[in-house]
Amino acid sequence: MSYEIFTALARSQGDTALVTVINVQGSVPRHPGSKMLVRSTGAILGTVGGGKGEASAIELAVQSIARKRSDALTVEMQGTEAEGDDMVCGGTCRLLVEYVADTTPYAMLLQRLQKGEKVLLVKKLEGPGEGTPAAVLIAVHDEGGAHLQGADAHPDKATAAHCLRTGQPAFSREAGLFYDPIFPDEKLLILGGGHVGRSVAVMATELDFKVTIADDRKALLAPERFPPGVKTICGSYADVAREFPLDSASYVVIVTRGKASDLECIRAILRRTFRYAGFIGSTRKAKMLLDQLREDGFPQEKVAAVHSPIGLDIKAETPAEIAVSILAELVAVRRNAGSTSSLSRAGGRSGRLH
Repeated sequence: MSYEIFTALARSQGDTALVTVINVQGSVPRHPGSKMLVRSTGAILGTVGGGKGEASAIELAVQSIARKRSDALTVEMQGTEAEGDDMVCGGTCRLLVEYVADTTPYAMLLQRLQKGEKVLLVKKLEGPGEGTPAAVLIAVHDEGGAHLQGADAHPDKATAAHCLRTGQPAFSREAGLFYDPIFPDEKLLILGGGHVGRSVAVMATELDFKVTIADDRKALLAPERFPPGVKTICGSYADVAREFPLDSASYVVIVTRGKASDLECIRAILRRTFRYAGFIGSTRKAKMLLDQLREDGFPQEKVAAVHSPIGLDIKAETPAEIAVSILAELVAVRRNAGSTSSLSRAGGRSGRLH
């Protein structure tokens, strides 16, 4: 969703405000870095949690556009709110309401995202401290630390590097700086258009992945099998794996119809850049293929990065359930969730449905 927001923001004409979650305490519906674009009409793109808190943010954003200045809002999701109909999380959320007068930095950011690059926005509150309302965009950093705007910015290099590595925002109350890493569109390449591949494609669109599914069987790529927006490629699995434009924000799910084609795909993918790659199958099949990759000479760290058997251990059996387990693992990687209970530690699955 961030990609869509920045695309709209880069094309706006000064009638927008960008609402960003910059700090949270306790349990809240959205994490730091969540964004919502608000027009002067009150129309929105994205969400910062819904309910009364979001409604208050929209109202303040419309006022900020009219006043042509930024503001901030603290949303309490507890106390008397517990008696209402809204979702009550029991936490506090700090929202930055940024009136965007100059879209040039965001247009630059969008250009870098379109190249598959990570970008770090560093925003300074007008004066130190969490309670200061106004915000100014002071710097855009790439992974090399290049200052694209605001040469007087002095972000902490270690914090900036951590944010770019993990994708997790950070807020320094002392310096009044909000570090907001923006990653490119997350592309999901599904190699295999059978039952499981189709289910993964259908559900992944709701998780904001840009989905492409490939198979050498044209009948499995019929448009009516997939939601709008899912791209299809008919051709050799291995050729697609070699030629698809992967980057550090790409995910690859390998669910072809045979062990040999799975192995061809994995060999191709391991020579590429990716955020996640995994293949379906039993624990025995996984061991056989991973051992083969080591015999092929692939570095141990590369082989260890492959998820197999793919998915989290939720005792899934049907194609839809297996798709849920696979997508749950992708979300865990997206959110840097750390250790998860994967099928590779739980016996795997046969993969006979793919």
